[in-house]
Amino acid sequence: MKKNYLLAIALCLTISAGAQTLIYSNNFESGVGTATIVGNGQIETVATTGFGHVFHNAAGGQAIRANYLLLPADVLANLQTSGSKELSIAFWVNKSTATNNWWSPLFSAYGAAPVAGANSWPLMILQSRLIAQVNCAGWTDFASADNVSGTNAETAAWLDDVAWHYFTATFTETSVKIYVDGVVMNAWTLNGSDGHSVGGLFTNGSDLKYICLGGNQAWDWADPDPAYMYDDLAVYSNALTVSQINAIMLAKTTATALKPISLDTNGGLIGEEFFTINGTKVGSDYNKLKSGCYIKKAVYSNGVIKSIKIVKIEAQ
Repeated sequence: MKKNYLLAIALCLTISAGAQTLIYSNNFESGVGTATIVGNGQIETVATTGFGHVFHNAAGGQAIRANYLLLPADVLANLQTSGSKELSIAFWVNKSTATNNWWSPLFSAYGAAPVAGANSWPLMILQSRLIAQVNCAGWTDFASADNVSGTNAETAAWLDDVAWHYFTATFTETSVKIYVDGVVMNAWTLNGSDGHSVGGLFTNGSDLKYICLGGNQAWDWADPDPAYMYDDLAVYSNALTVSQINAIMLAKTTATALKPISLDTNGGLIGEEFFTINGTKVGSDYNKLKSGCYIKKAVYSNGVIKSIKIVKIEAQ
């Protein structure tokens, strides 16, 4: 007779993330860690389930090249020494109190701090309008001609609902993609020639020592450091896949993850759904699942949503 065994296990997410190599991360639950707040940013607590402590950039008012979180100088040097020739920069972001943010940088990196109110190259910048720029031992402005769709999608409207969104930028020597909530917004193919190159990030990443979350606009452009909120900043020496991005998002938004939740006596179970560890829904009937690792999302009549990682093992 076939028997089913159900195990709650915290290691499932680790299994799914085996190909990811973190070189820097901060979830802000213990402050900014080895980073440094430049300007008037601060750690705040938000009520959104699963977020807790977050970094609010320019919380005291926006200015130009004055407010950002300065990361350790060796983050991209560690990318260079990894030899992987791949990079991902990912974080949750919320528009919060930001204004005039179309051109504002989400993330930037330079060889040094601004001089006389301006930045120069080497540089790497990710802008709110979902466009990037790289000038580091080779350069590209990510022109529409290099976009796989033939034109750049430029918008900051994805932030206008003042909700949390997961931003991801992935780089290889020949391809760059920008995702919002796991959906590709822009994708470029680069041939490595000057004007079409990001390879210097992997060979000369150590040149980018002044690395900023939340501001420090390029050149002498007069765009403010935005008053965004950020959470779960992570830099990987791998180009995350859609499945990996979805798994990270799912763990954040459905799990609040593996924390015990006390249900009141009126909180009867009204429904449950099962997802693979890469975020794909596979059904609502446990008995129809094949052996494997899943996330179970249970909904109770008192409004509580509880998610756990499970393993189903079938044995004769």
